[in-house]
Amino acid sequence: MLYLEHIPHPVLAPFVKALWYVRDPRATHRHERVLPTGRAQIVLSLARDHLTDANNFANPLNHSPAGIFLGIYSRYQQIDAIDFTELIGVVFHPGGTAAFFPDNAHVFTNSETALSDLWGRAADNLRNELREAPTPKQKFALLEFALLTRLSLSRQQRRDPILHYALTHLDASPGTTTIAELTRTTGLSPRRLSERFNQHIGISPKLYCRIQRFQQAIQQMHRGADIPWAELALACGYYDQSHFANDFRAFSGLSATDYSTTNRIWANHIPLD
Repeated sequence: MLYLEHIPHPVLAPFVKALWYVRDPRATHRHERVLPTGRAQIVLSLARDHLTDANNFANPLNHSPAGIFLGIYSRYQQIDAIDFTELIGVVFHPGGTAAFFPDNAHVFTNSETALSDLWGRAADNLRNELREAPTPKQKFALLEFALLTRLSLSRQQRRDPILHYALTHLDASPGTTTIAELTRTTGLSPRRLSERFNQHIGISPKLYCRIQRFQQAIQQMHRGADIPWAELALACGYYDQSHFANDFRAFSGLSATDYSTTNRIWANHIPLD
């Protein structure tokens, strides 16, 4: 399997976390559970004319469009590794999607939307160009140019400064930064702060903080940190081990012990088959 990440152009950096590319010619049908990260994404299949809808258990042969925009998810999703035959995508910073998708971010929360429904024919043209580009480097250049073009035409040329401040503090200390502290330092009431998060990010500040605290634990566990669960829970800002266990299962569908024993390549992808 080939997996590459591309650091975005400096103009895109306030909005885009990374561009990524994966190709596995030997990919087979195999289910994986994808954990919530608090990031929206674009995903484009370059090898097949659809993506597999592995969440539709009633109709396992159901397909999604080849290009989709995924809003922030507050629960785990299931994917089919056959899609890794060849994929390219974009990971956005929280609050970074408004320049490219002007609707209220909450509209896209916990859902996928065909990219062609949002970008029209331009989405299909972009995918065709990406498929024809011979190297990952050229594919990244095409995708980056498409994002730069959209940003240049957008009315949203910069991220909300208050949200940027709040997110910086939450990302740095998701276990200790409180909503009360953010309302005091930003000057916004709890209701206004929540409204701004839902509009620009897609979820409430409290839920965003929970996801980032969960991610802090996941990253430590994926790196193989040999820390007792009680100590890990406190280090990540949970009240106690029970609080940690409940949140972990809510976001992953697994116990922390089950997660730690899985054979995985990426922290947020858990093989199921």
